Amino acid sequence: MRTPAALLALLMLGSCAVMDADDCAKADWRRLGERDALDGHSIERLDRRAKACLEHRFAADRGAYELGHAAGQRAYCSNSRGEADAASGRVPAPLCLAPLQPAYDAGFNQGLRSFCRARPAYEHGARGEADPRTCPELTRLDFETGHRLGREVYELGLQINRLQSDAAGQRRRANDNKLKPEERQQASRRAVELEAEARRVRSQQRQAELAALNLPR
Repeated sequence: MRTPAALLALLMLGSCAVMDADDCAKADWRRLGERDALDGHSIERLDRRAKACLEHRFAADRGAYELGHAAGQRAYCSNSRGEADAASGRVPAPLCLAPLQPAYDAGFNQGLRSFCRARPAYEHGARGEADPRTCPELTRLDFETGHRLGREVYELGLQINRLQSDAAGQRRRANDNKLKPEERQQASRRAVELEAEARRVRSQQRQAELAALNLPR
């Protein structure tokens, strides 16, 4: 189940295949093809690599790359890998085409059954991970409920870290003998304010964490 958003994300990820002159000079194109396939990249990855090397006056060995990619594709496009990709919140790999696609897709759909639930969605969001938009309509509501709560916990954690970092900076200013007394006092007051705000946000985060305990597994 390859949604347009999922494919766009994969294409953007694939655009990072940049090779410098040294990479091109030493390239083992068969191994590159196999590695790219094992990383979940389609054969189109070769075009980006070839273009990069052409700019450095090196030619890609397309035949060797394709052989390696085919070997990696056979290893990657398994039922178990499809299930693992879905269960970890990845979008479907674009390289698993017929006749390898059915096994991968069957595994992916199986993985979605464990991933597209409220508690796994919460844990995914709490790690700062985005919604991969892979869950079918029947499970969207459960997934979005958990993921939204997880993202709240994650973003509140970022806010706490920023407040604590800013408070520590103000504490350093308050102890800096090079500053004027009024500047040090102002820094001390600001540190107290930031620390109080961090405690308030931490309390808010704890409430969200407690709410997550009621999410169905």
